[in-house]
Amino acid sequence: MKKGNFISSFNYAVQGIVSVLKTEKNMKFHYLAALAVIILSLFFRISSTEFMLMLFAIVLVVFAEMMNTAIERTVDLVVQDYNPIAKYIKDVSAGAVLITAINAIVCGYLIFFYRFSSVGDLLLFKIKNADNHLAFVALILVVILTIGGKFLLAKRNGGTYFQGGAISGHSGIAFCGATIISMVSENSLITVASFGLALLVAEARVEGGIHKKSEVIAGAIVGICVAIFVFKVIG
Repeated sequence: MKKGNFISSFNYAVQGIVSVLKTEKNMKFHYLAALAVIILSLFFRISSTEFMLMLFAIVLVVFAEMMNTAIERTVDLVVQDYNPIAKYIKDVSAGAVLITAINAIVCGYLIFFYRFSSVGDLLLFKIKNADNHLAFVALILVVILTIGGKFLLAKRNGGTYFQGGAISGHSGIAFCGATIISMVSENSLITVASFGLALLVAEARVEGGIHKKSEVIAGAIVGICVAIFVFKVIG
């Protein structure tokens, strides 16, 4: 295996995700819907099983939409004129997306409907979810926001979607984790060590020539803000 092939493979994969997000209106909708649903889950007492099912439904819809896009582009590349078989293939792939979307709607209904029936109670108290659930959601939000930032700014700032670019995802995750540790831990030494490790991650990205200082700072700000939002504003 040639040096860099492993990172390049991930970069191509993430580039594919962002390319679909950039060119497909449906994928933009799925992205925003996923972000909204994950944030919404913070306001309710969602069990680990329910959250897993919700996340699986989201991933299934995104996967189906990406496969549908790939199939449609392949058909368009091969078939230039109208062909009933090409139409059949496109219709079937679009139907697969519809099925996964219906599944996601049903899943969301079963998880959230009875909770929405007591909206009055929702306005009277903040959620009291377990710290591990909040931490997991915070890290997912950092990843989603980082991809969104790269989508919006990658062309302007240069870099690739997985390595480099407008926002350092590694820095964002590191500082999000350090901030979470500082809020759940009562040991100042652990807090200092956590932020020290986060700084080392950010420094490594800069010294490796992968990110600029402004990009790791942007990642740190995203990570810290998400952690504070999830644990102090929502939690």
